[in-house]
Amino acid sequence: MNFLRTQTLQRIADALKLKLNGIQWKTQSNLDIVAGRNIVFTQTESKDVTSLTISAGTAGVFGWWGSFWDTTDQTAANTTTAYVVGLNNADPNNDGVSVVSGSQLRVANAAVYRISVSYQFVNTDTQAHDVVFWFRKNGVDIPDSASKVTVPSTHGGALGHQITMVEIVQTLAAGDYVQLVWKTDNTAVKIETLPAGTTPVHPQIPSVIVTVNQI
Repeated sequence: MNFLRTQTLQRIADALKLKLNGIQWKTQSNLDIVAGRNIVFTQTESKDVTSLTISAGTAGVFGWWGSFWDTTDQTAANTTTAYVVGLNNADPNNDGVSVVSGSQLRVANAAVYRISVSYQFVNTDTQAHDVVFWFRKNGVDIPDSASKVTVPSTHGGALGHQITMVEIVQTLAAGDYVQLVWKTDNTAVKIETLPAGTTPVHPQIPSVIVTVNQI
């Protein structure tokens, strides 16, 4: 964004018939551009031109965010109980989103958030089985937020594996939290962390990975 210093912003607005929210900017108005969160204004001078550069700050992002995962095996003791998913790891750079009480994805600021989750399901039975998983907000199930997958049976001496990803968008107030919940029709199915590989080398596979981003 460049401005000639020999012109006033009022004259520029009048010449361009600048509008704000569909309303023409009045020639006697004063422009006061305020940098929002994680936004940096940089002003440079070159002869008669002032240049304004707008960029992300040191965080590199404009919105609140969090990244979380779990490195334990999460099992179901029976098929008639809904189980809350635990999360035991967090990115140290998380900003405005945290895990409270081991399972609550809690936001510090009111905004609209996208919550994305991937599950690593494992089945140790010789038959395929179903898993249902969904979201809770402040302890109450979110309507129409459930999904269902069938986890393959063991085959050729190998366990049945199913990776599943799902996401939801929610308007959250400061202090609100979201939890992940699941059930299975057979206790042979669990959400499992798988070890790192050696040939070739690859990282450990967490049982759950979650990202929360303000949108």
